[in-house]
Amino acid sequence: MLNVLAAPCEMASLQRKGLQARVLTSEEKEKLKSDQALVSDFKQQKLENEAQKNWDLFYKRNSTNFFKNRHWTTREFEELKSCREFEGQKLTILEAGCGVGNCLFPLLEEDLNIFAYACDFSPRAVEYVKQNPLYNTERCKVFQCDLTKDDLVDHVPRESVDAVMLIFVLSAVHPEKMRLVLQNIYKIRKHSEASEWKELGFES
Repeated sequence: MLNVLAAPCEMASLQRKGLQARVLTSEEKEKLKSDQALVSDFKQQKLENEAQKNWDLFYKRNSTNFFKNRHWTTREFEELKSCREFEGQKLTILEAGCGVGNCLFPLLEEDLNIFAYACDFSPRAVEYVKQNPLYNTERCKVFQCDLTKDDLVDHVPRESVDAVMLIFVLSAVHPEKMRLVLQNIYKIRKHSEASEWKELGFES
């Protein structure tokens, strides 16, 4: 089951689709509160400092075989339709944390009127995307990026993106750096009522 952090407008969208956002039980909330210090400060810092190396090792071990292609994207992200003023309108999206393209390529196949920027923390993952036979620079641009430090404007024009997707991304970012990620993304997002953000993750 996917746990979705939903704004009121997204809650309404979920309800229209006959879905309901999962609410944590009081026991689960208590467990989250009590599980605050599972590793030492030294271990936390080590994991933080070596995060990129660890993601690269993950993709070295698993190549493109770990995650299944997400063919549910256009169905789950119904909000992409609401970004359009008319059917067939071209959309520009950003997928932050694209991995090896398991969401990116099914989305581009299913919706021919999308241009996608995509980035990932792991240089190895980005190379796998570029090596995919479906990678087409006329439809997408992929680049390596640490969203907490690197300026997205170096790769994506300001206020040019209609929709931003973060699938299990914020949950992998240190809580103290989440604001930096969102501020970075805000610069390249169109500032209009129709633009959308979507993050899938557990209590993200």
